[in-house]
Amino acid sequence: MYARVAWVLVAITALLAGADIWVTSRYRPLLSEEAVAVHGVPFVSIAVIGCATMGALIVARWARHPIGWLLCLIGFSSSISLLAEAYSVWVVTADGPGSRSLGGVAGWVASLLGGQLSLAALGVVFLVAPDGHFLSRRWRAAAVVVLLGYGAYAGMLLTLSPAEYDIDDHNLGPVGSLLSVVGLPFISGGLIAAMVSTVLRLRRSQGEQRQQVRLIAVSAALIALSFVYLIVVQSINGGHQTWLATLPLYISYPCLPLLLAVAVLRYRLFDLDLIINRAVVLALGTIFAGIGYAGLVLAVSGLVNLRTSGFWVSLLATALVALAFQPLRGWVVRLANRLAYGVRAQPYEALSDFSRRLAETPSPTSLLPAVAEAAGRAVSARSSTVVLQVPGADWISKSWPAESEEPPEWEVPVRYGGETLGSIGVIMPKGRPLRPTDEQLLRDLADQTAVAFRNAAMEFELAAHVAALDVTTGALAESRRRLVAADDATRQRLESAIARDVLSHLAPMPERLSSLRVAGSSVAASVELERLVTSTNTALESLRELTHGVFPGQLSRSGLSRALRSHLARTGAVAVLRVEPSADRRFPAGVEAAAYFCCVEALRSASTGARIDLAVVAEELVVRVHGVARGEIDVQAIVDRIEAVGGTPYLDDPLLVSVSIPV
Repeated sequence: MYARVAWVLVAITALLAGADIWVTSRYRPLLSEEAVAVHGVPFVSIAVIGCATMGALIVARWARHPIGWLLCLIGFSSSISLLAEAYSVWVVTADGPGSRSLGGVAGWVASLLGGQLSLAALGVVFLVAPDGHFLSRRWRAAAVVVLLGYGAYAGMLLTLSPAEYDIDDHNLGPVGSLLSVVGLPFISGGLIAAMVSTVLRLRRSQGEQRQQVRLIAVSAALIALSFVYLIVVQSINGGHQTWLATLPLYISYPCLPLLLAVAVLRYRLFDLDLIINRAVVLALGTIFAGIGYAGLVLAVSGLVNLRTSGFWVSLLATALVALAFQPLRGWVVRLANRLAYGVRAQPYEALSDFSRRLAETPSPTSLLPAVAEAAGRAVSARSSTVVLQVPGADWISKSWPAESEEPPEWEVPVRYGGETLGSIGVIMPKGRPLRPTDEQLLRDLADQTAVAFRNAAMEFELAAHVAALDVTTGALAESRRRLVAADDATRQRLESAIARDVLSHLAPMPERLSSLRVAGSSVAASVELERLVTSTNTALESLRELTHGVFPGQLSRSGLSRALRSHLARTGAVAVLRVEPSADRRFPAGVEAAAYFCCVEALRSASTGARIDLAVVAEELVVRVHGVARGEIDVQAIVDRIEAVGGTPYLDDPLLVSVSIPV
């Protein structure tokens, strides 16, 4: 029953809208500026038919739904108002059929059922959308304010004579003026309250209801922006209703019932988001272009005093508006995304921005902060932390918005090829858990950053290898300097030893031989000759000892243990040599030389009770020299010799020199 009544209203509305177009065509061309910009042909006709149709669709599903009946009322009453207004203008201004009093009555009816009634009904619609209930009992007061405003407006019309009524000229008395002053502010206040109610409902709603309320908010925003655009353009062009001024408003009229019906019926809500997105972009672009075009045309025309052709002024204005809109395009697209998709757009905007930053191949130092910021913004987290695991090095961690010591509440690993490269963790605001969609977003972000993490880890590893190579290169350079210095020191010691122990005996011999030739064969000559022989033998023995110290021949002939015993006996060092049976054998020449000279160097500062232990442990020759003063020996020379043959020095004890050499 209710559905039949609603569809009958749709049919009557369509007939009245068609009659309005026919009447309008009788006294003015349908494509003229007066017909389109002032009367709204055909946009308003489409809007009223759309309101009635969408209302009937809602009533067909929910017979008592208030929004369905309100839309039907708006469509039906507006169609009557359109037809009555067209007939009134035809009679009053174009001598149409009928008397002047009949035209006045038609204009009076058009005003009574026209825009004020539609605005009041729309205020109630926005207060109860999308489920037909007020946000709370207190919001019923807003509906009462709207109805009181329309009641005051209707009372103002009742003070006028319908037969003498003129749509464009109202001669109001004191009572009518008072009611007029009360009516429009009350309706406007009720509409503002309805908008506030819609915003509050949008903030409190979730899921599908949020999608419904967002569509309603978008429909209201389109009309509000169109009204602002109309006011701005009319203030520029002297208050004239032109195509440019009214076109956005008339386009937004049909969108209103469509969006309301889709929101209430919950039909393909998510598919319509894309249409809303593009519609918002188009509307904002049109508004910007219209305001900019009108302003530039007026400004340029005034500057050049209309001496320039209108074509060139229009062309210049179009080019300047296009150039000015380009920097604002990104902001317009983001605004359209938020209006169409709400908070669903924010994560993907953050991921999109992160993808653009990732395409720039950031360095590891800027990659981690970028990932942390993208993760935090994507899920609206209080803070986020990104950890990169670098093999063989400390983990690298970055937080957003600032460094935080608080551990993450939720973490998602970053994996590449089965290898864990790090993690992304977030801390959510109090009272807001991490939703499944948020977890999926973090996983998508982790998958997106896996390759970048792998590259960053490899870069860190490469940097660590380069640093290690730098250290090794420095160590090799230092080793070369020590070898050169040690070689120079050895040469100087050998030169000093030869000068002291050998040349001191040989230097006076030429002079002594000359004195011996003078002495002849006397007894003194024989004694002097014996002394010369003794000095020569002493010099030879000293030279032999020196050459044994450079590289003792006994070491190569008899081995390490015997060479050490010979050295101790020859130098008279107070030290004891203990050789385990496993070490009383031959070793590679390099091993024996390194161990021998290590012991010789250590014994330079040996004290009473010094001891040398030789043993073989786990295929390594272990040499320990006890009772040495570490501060008086060249420790670096010992380390260089031992490490040159792959050995390991242990120099922790200040009275012990211990080395292990693989054999």
